[in-house]
Amino acid sequence: METRSIIEPLQPKTWQLDQDQSSAQGFLYSCNLCDETLVLSKLFINPRKIQLAFSNICPGCGFELDKTLKVQASTLPLGRRFLTNPVCKDPEQLIEPGESFEARLSRGSTLLRDVRSDLPSGIELLDQTLVLRFGQLATLQGEASNALSHLLSVRAVYPLPPGKDSDVVFVDGGNVFDTYTVSRHAFSLGLDEERTKLRIHLSRAFTHHQLSGFITERLAGAIDQCDARLAVVSDITSLYCDPDVKEKREAFDLFSKNIRSLATLAEQRKMIIVVTNLQSRRQAMDDALARTAHVSAILRDNGTHTQLTVTRHPFIPTGKTEIATLDNQTLTRYL
Repeated sequence: METRSIIEPLQPKTWQLDQDQSSAQGFLYSCNLCDETLVLSKLFINPRKIQLAFSNICPGCGFELDKTLKVQASTLPLGRRFLTNPVCKDPEQLIEPGESFEARLSRGSTLLRDVRSDLPSGIELLDQTLVLRFGQLATLQGEASNALSHLLSVRAVYPLPPGKDSDVVFVDGGNVFDTYTVSRHAFSLGLDEERTKLRIHLSRAFTHHQLSGFITERLAGAIDQCDARLAVVSDITSLYCDPDVKEKREAFDLFSKNIRSLATLAEQRKMIIVVTNLQSRRQAMDDALARTAHVSAILRDNGTHTQLTVTRHPFIPTGKTEIATLDNQTLTRYL
């Protein structure tokens, strides 16, 4: 195969790509933190090979690609089959001669389906669609996100396997933590209810300055002290959007700084940090959450189901899924 004729430079940022939906479909590999584009290919390429081709370092932000690499479906420019970031010195190593596009695409789909969550909720379709891995910050939008955060907290405490036998740090920014829900989940899983509650370390904030200070100054220490593999920050925009907050710009700047801090902390501690936002209060904050997190999803109750929309994920295709519980209820009513 003559690779030189099909390898061309790629626009540096994902938002600079021309997304003509009438063009051929392929796979875009990019950095989930800074949106730096790495490879755009009609051929599916094992993400591990992308990491090796870039020495596991994003050329845009310098973070390790094994934590930030994102794979998503994307269109290709007309007549193009393979484009790479100029930093990639040896793009030919990414192309395996003699393999058909159809065979690689099939194997790529299988690889994505085989990815498993490091912290399963126990609801099979939910775990297949919203794959949470250590080293990720996940933002969950919608009222049902609070119920899911409680379930994940108890599942983290649950013994290995399928749980993590881990303590949890729960930072309650929206005054929504419910001990009754925790007890109910513990009972259904056969756990000691009082011991389970003791392993979920609760801290409440009543102003956005208190919440910001806890995130930037105390959260890392609390995680290390109890060796937590999961941390939850509940209804995070509530305090920053409180009517008593007069300095709106300062509050937004603090909020943006705190979200970046949480993403970095999740990577450094190789843990999962879940941020919930029960309702949309300010679009700029919603955008900052979606842009900074490794995983972003929206949960909406819909009759007897909950609609889960994954809007950002490093290696799982985005889209909508209807989630039904064992009792055929919405997640909020079930949880």
